[in-house]
Amino acid sequence: MSSRLTKKSYIIYGLGVSYFMIDQIYNQWLSYYYLPPETEKNLVPLLKPQYLVLAFIFARIIDAISDPVVGFLSDNSKSRFGKRSIFMLVGGLPLGILTVMYFYPIKSSQMTTLIYLSVVGGLYFTAYTLVAAPYNALIPDLASNKEERLNLSTMQSTFRLIFTGVAMVLPGILISKLGVVNGVLNTEVGIRKTVILITILSVLGIYACIFFLKEKQLTQNRPKTESLGFMKSISHLKDKEIILYFLGYFFFFCGFNILRGDLTYYLSAVMQKDIKYLTVISVVLFGMAGLFFPITNKFGKKYSYKKILIVDMLLLIIGTFGLLFINKNNSIFAYLLFVICGTGLSGAAFIFPQAMLSEISAKLSETKKVSLEGFMFGIQGMFLKLAFLVQQVVQSTLLVVGNQNVQNGVKGATEVGVKVTLVVALALFGVSLFFYNLKKED
Repeated sequence: MSSRLTKKSYIIYGLGVSYFMIDQIYNQWLSYYYLPPETEKNLVPLLKPQYLVLAFIFARIIDAISDPVVGFLSDNSKSRFGKRSIFMLVGGLPLGILTVMYFYPIKSSQMTTLIYLSVVGGLYFTAYTLVAAPYNALIPDLASNKEERLNLSTMQSTFRLIFTGVAMVLPGILISKLGVVNGVLNTEVGIRKTVILITILSVLGIYACIFFLKEKQLTQNRPKTESLGFMKSISHLKDKEIILYFLGYFFFFCGFNILRGDLTYYLSAVMQKDIKYLTVISVVLFGMAGLFFPITNKFGKKYSYKKILIVDMLLLIIGTFGLLFINKNNSIFAYLLFVICGTGLSGAAFIFPQAMLSEISAKLSETKKVSLEGFMFGIQGMFLKLAFLVQQVVQSTLLVVGNQNVQNGVKGATEVGVKVTLVVALALFGVSLFFYNLKKED
């Protein structure tokens, strides 16, 4: 790694992505908590699918607005804490509190639960944006060349994988341990205690990055750039290569979020395994991604990002397609397919999105003499949150396909529903591959 950024700086920066533990909790357990599968005996559905979709849409509208706004404000910040760190400082603690609040809803009626979920969701995403958009914009801020940007992206991806893995592996263990009340498993109690524990770890990582990275010191020698108005910043999005990148990114994460959000349902409804096996699936899927980080980083310095990204996408498509043919009788083959998917995720989901957008931001800074790093990552954050909305709409409406069993007026997820959502994910991966392929080489 570069001598300008020390190994310590890389590690401290990586700690800041601990908010991805919260992201994983949200993505994997929120829908499961409010709309559990019919095989889950300790939870009851809290909202009809259409109500769940309404709450998600409301929260995502607020989220879509806040991402570019926070990015723009961080580009123009003059805070003594550092123009990115000050936003993370403000957003970190509220993000943790609101994550826990998700799992303590008001249950007096479906309408009150809907209102509660919508309000908490809007506040949650505002806090999430205050942390995530400025944090990602630190890559082009801290780095002075392409190699440093790739190394920072790889370090972030490494810690992101570790934190995501923790948030995927631990719940399967903790829920069964912490949820035991009077000798009987209470899934709701287990989920709540697990969420609190993981959220505390997430917030600690965010503040460790803020206070020990010393952003102001590391960025003080950056070239001076012009401050732009909001509309002027938007005008820079008209570039064809930027549009192709964001389209490829958006459709990829629509598909990836569906795949990732389906894991708990896939385990329960398709493979028909106990929830503790979620740990095994998580280790296989994300462990393979992590094993390929050094290889992806090395290839990224030798070949164009685009070439490696296309290979990764093809692997992901092959693995996801294979999952459609798994059932409880041949579930052992699912692990091989998760290996294939995990290999593709190394670059497609982790390293290249941050590295590619950092190159775009750096090029704008060098050629146009403008600071748009925060704004660009804010736009990317907006597309990521919209991708989550697509995932939530798809899952909330399609997971119940084929279910004739109604509890409290609400249906649970089925095996057919899970596979239908995977077909949607496959289609989205294909669209993403189309746009990425149109983009020029690095």
